[in-house]
Amino acid sequence: MAEGRPHSGDRTAIFLHVGKTAGWTLRQILYRNVPRREVMRVRPPKDRPRGFLNDDPLRAFAALPEADRAHPRLLVSHMIFGIHESVPRESTYFTMLREPAARALSQYRHVLRRPEHRLHAAAAAGELSLERYVTGGVALEMDNGQTRAIAGDIETPFGQCTPEMLERAKRNLDRHFAVAGVTERFDEMLVALGREFGWRNLFYVRANAAPEGQRVPVTEADREMIRAHNVFDCELYRHVVERFDEMVARDPGFPSDLRRFQRGNRLYRPWGRISYGTKQAAVRRTRS
Repeated sequence: MAEGRPHSGDRTAIFLHVGKTAGWTLRQILYRNVPRREVMRVRPPKDRPRGFLNDDPLRAFAALPEADRAHPRLLVSHMIFGIHESVPRESTYFTMLREPAARALSQYRHVLRRPEHRLHAAAAAGELSLERYVTGGVALEMDNGQTRAIAGDIETPFGQCTPEMLERAKRNLDRHFAVAGVTERFDEMLVALGREFGWRNLFYVRANAAPEGQRVPVTEADREMIRAHNVFDCELYRHVVERFDEMVARDPGFPSDLRRFQRGNRLYRPWGRISYGTKQAAVRRTRS
């Protein structure tokens, strides 16, 4: 966390939600900590196809009147870096990354289980294998998608990412992100957000996870194939872990806060599972 930042109440917090990083679970926590009237979930125009990696939310937000852009204290969206340029007040980002192979596998499972996805039919028919999904140029987010999101780059053609893009992503993280964590250390991420923004209602149960029956069998060779095609994401992930470790090391109160949070969350989970199950059942009834 950079020195000299204003108090959290004086800033708009921007959650740059990178796809398939447990961001849905995090969003439910955020909504309990920020009044809904102060939250804006930025969506692309209805006539535009939605995806994890596009600039539609940035353009949709920039088109709003200035008063509407100044009101939110929390912005949430699947988006790339850059929306802060349209926020007419002090702002800061936070985000989570995920180990690149695990994230790619989660995205492929998402394609397989969502009939409305544009690639579902090909994947379900066996025409779109995991390897083709990762290497074939059918999904831009499979080409160092996390680096692209943090660098704000969707213009570079598939397979042509550069070291400069990686360095730009690192600079953006270091200059503009109050907190950047990783999915694999979710509890620590929550504690860091609580300490940065003063949020306290952080207990959770895991949400929106793929059912066990929909897991895709993978080998270590599959994982290495994914990493080989996402070398900049692998390096950015390492950078974020190192940055997070340094932040924790500078904060002597962090370990005790983490232990206290985890004790409380263990007590919360039985009730949380009941509450979450009730909400999901209501959503299914609404959809049906």
